[in-house]
Order: sequence, then C-alpha cells, then structure tokens
Amino acid sequence: MVLSLVLTESWIELVPNEIAGHPAVLNWAHRKRKDPRHLILDQNYHFAAMQKLGRAGLRKGRPEIAHFCLLLALGSPLNMRGDLRCYVHTIGNRIIKVDPQARLPRSTDRWVSLLEQLYEEKVVPPVGPALLTLLQGNMGNLLDELNSDIVVGLTTEGELNPMEIVARRLAEHKRPVLLVGGFPEGHFSKRTLERVNESYRIDRRRLEAWTVIARAIYDYERMTRKEETIQN
Repeated sequence: MVLSLVLTESWIELVPNEIAGHPAVLNWAHRKRKDPRHLILDQNYHFAAMQKLGRAGLRKGRPEIAHFCLLLALGSPLNMRGDLRCYVHTIGNRIIKVDPQARLPRSTDRWVSLLEQLYEEKVVPPVGPALLTLLQGNMGNLLDELNSDIVVGLTTEGELNPMEIVARRLAEHKRPVLLVGGFPEGHFSKRTLERVNESYRIDRRRLEAWTVIARAIYDYERMTRKEETIQN
C-alpha cells in the first residue's frame, strides 16, 4: 500500500502581472537578479504590493506552507520505506510531483528559488533524474491519474474523528489518497470537495497544515505496520 499525500490548493504562484511593477516586487527582483514576472509571490517580501490585490489577495503568497509540509513528509520513516508519494496542487492548477528521494533545501528562501527554477524549467534539475516536476492540471486530473480507491480530505468542516481512526480507514485501501489544504485558513473549494469520498476533522482546534501532516503520516505508518504484523 502506498499513501498519496496531496497538498491541495496551495498558495504557490508567480507574481501577478498587476503588481509586477510595484517597488516591493522590483526591489526583490533586483536583489535576486530576476525578471519580476518570474518571481514566486511571497508575503515575506511582497506584502506591500499584495495590498493592491484586495482582501482576498492578502491570503496569497504562502510557499513556506508547502515547504514545511514536504520537509516533514519526505523525512518520515513512511517515505523512507517507500510507502509515500507527495504532490502539491496549486491555486493556479499546477501539479508539482515530488520524487520520494528529493532532498529539499532547509532554507525557505532557497526553497522559493527552487520553485522559481521549476516554473521556468518545468523540471528540477533540468538534467538527470527529476526530483521536482511541474505539470499543468487540476485536482481532478491528478486524482484520475492516481486511480485511487478512496480520497480522504482533512478539513475543519469534516466529521470529527481522531487521526488514528482516519488512518485505519486509509489503511483499509490499496491506493488511498489524503488531501490536506496547502493554505493558511479557509476550506477546500467546492470542486475539490466533489472528488472527496470522506472528510474528517481530527481536532476541535484549527491545526497548521504541517501539524496535520505530521500526525497523519505517523498514525498511518503505525496502522500499516499493525496490518503487516497481522498478515505475517
């Protein structure tokens, strides 16, 4: 059994054209020696410019969420034993496929630079085995490709259940997919929810995405180890 983990509707995108000429963006582009249109939007450096995008725009520019989540996932024993696959779905309907053997930079600034290279080259590294691959596609396209037998979404609007119970449900299937929001707050879009078979809330409090992923991977790993012990 291999668990497919999808960071869904992640706030990763290039700087929108309408703020590409803002001084905050231009200054950062000058420091990085890049065309401002090739920069990944980042609240840490572009917040002043993002205020021009309106209230909804202030939620954007959060590439560090995917970074923290992937560091946790790729460093897990579940991934090391070959039973985890990671994907990032972005709000711009791009899919980032992550090789299980990828060693991501620990610095968020270096991670963002890696994303900028990925958006230009489509594959990182451009020569040799691909560690990150960027494709055009929505959640439906990805789920069709994964051919899952269950899609579980973790959301504050789901049925309250401890992660151990949710992990047991995932472990009952051969091709389970787990969706975790790659955004700081809010809920999955209606289009995403239409593809979810079961949705759960694992805590009464709102948890950060990386906390949810750490608990999910740990409990799934424990549950599948139990299943292997029973079968043996």
